[in-house]
Amino acid sequence: MTSSTVLVRPPVEGDAPRLADTHISAWRAAYRGVMSDEYLDGLDLQAYGRGWRRNILEPGPGIFHLVAQSGGEVAGFCIFGPAERTAGSGSDTTPETGSATGQLYAINVHPDFWAQGVGSALFAAAEDKLTSLGYSRAFLWVEATNRRAIDFYTKRGWLDDGGTLQDTRFDPPVSERRHSRNL
Repeated sequence: MTSSTVLVRPPVEGDAPRLADTHISAWRAAYRGVMSDEYLDGLDLQAYGRGWRRNILEPGPGIFHLVAQSGGEVAGFCIFGPAERTAGSGSDTTPETGSATGQLYAINVHPDFWAQGVGSALFAAAEDKLTSLGYSRAFLWVEATNRRAIDFYTKRGWLDDGGTLQDTRFDPPVSERRHSRNL
């Protein structure tokens, strides 16, 4: 599938089912072999849809969601806002947080739209919004062996700053690395 134009916009309630599908599809494609098959295969589309509806209608304080639309179809999303203490355990799980530090919590693109500019458009929009909100620095967490994502972030100047995390919400725990940059 080839996309010509990517539109980035805030999500609307009707996007929730497609966002759930995008979220689950991206995780299954990116994390197979990292997370257990049982966990990935057990991700529930209906439950994720309800979660997305809730996120759209009642975002947390300072939390922003953006969706990318390509060819009339929601193709990806990102979530960002103020830096927060991260779940899990690890070395240095909280970088210099404060009002000037933002965090990109998630960026996921449906695998049907990988390498078509959707992630780049979302990422640029998130950086612009973080900057307009007054953040001078931002960070994100990336699964330690996810070369595709690491290369994507590195090309955009988000570099591994040495922070590590064992995300214990998963069994087995997922190893993550922190990437950050000045905005």
